[in-house]
Amino acid sequence: NTVPAPSGEVRVHFIDVGQGDSILVEGNGEAFLIDAGENNQGDTVAGYLTAAGVDELQLAIGTHPHSDHIGGLDVVLEGIPTSTLWMPGLPDSMIPTTKTYNDLLDAMEATGTEGVLAGPGDTLEICGGLLEVLGPLTDYDDLNDMSLVTRFTYGDTSFLFTGDMEQGPEGDLLEAGVDVSADLLKMGHHGSSTSSSRAFVEAVDPEVFVITVGEGNSYGHPHKETLSLLDSLDAEVWRTDLNGSIVVTTDGSEMQISSER
Repeated sequence: NTVPAPSGEVRVHFIDVGQGDSILVEGNGEAFLIDAGENNQGDTVAGYLTAAGVDELQLAIGTHPHSDHIGGLDVVLEGIPTSTLWMPGLPDSMIPTTKTYNDLLDAMEATGTEGVLAGPGDTLEICGGLLEVLGPLTDYDDLNDMSLVTRFTYGDTSFLFTGDMEQGPEGDLLEAGVDVSADLLKMGHHGSSTSSSRAFVEAVDPEVFVITVGEGNSYGHPHKETLSLLDSLDAEVWRTDLNGSIVVTTDGSEMQISSER
């Protein structure tokens, strides 16, 4: 799995969907989307994609079936042709019966989007770079921990997306010797203190952290423990609650970051 030589620029957008996740990667005439926020954010995400000039998706990823991650995906699939949707393979006992999840399955069927249960070792060349699935390594009894962990590498620049994975599975990745290093880390679980342990963050060793989080959310995310950890690392921290949508542009060696505010 060699990373292709970079040509041109790739943009990674952390879309402000309030308390939730939605990340768009686009470049070299292709695009993929990781999550699409809550049920009421589908139009926001679809509108953002259209404004960014994305009229089709080669891939969408639902990191795990919680509504603040997959809620808007049905609307996105219905509005923007999407070839494939990756989701984690869940044990039968954990497959949700929620309306949100069923709406997504219905939308996949209606639009002919191919569903794939992705897992560690799966890779895809996309947007001129390499997308790899790193986790989850095993079945956990919490949906957050079943989040698909992906890394996208473009040239020498890499981005790690961990969904809502918490510290237990992070530790399992480290123990298994998985290379989690990246230049940018999307903090797990909206900056919750239950994710992104010091050991994990130090193994990733990024220059930039992004926290996708809703202003004034009821969970108190990002937690002060997380912020003081980041503070001690002297890295750049961007937050959708403070900065709005965040766009990272890379030519494969340098990252430029801009935001709505």
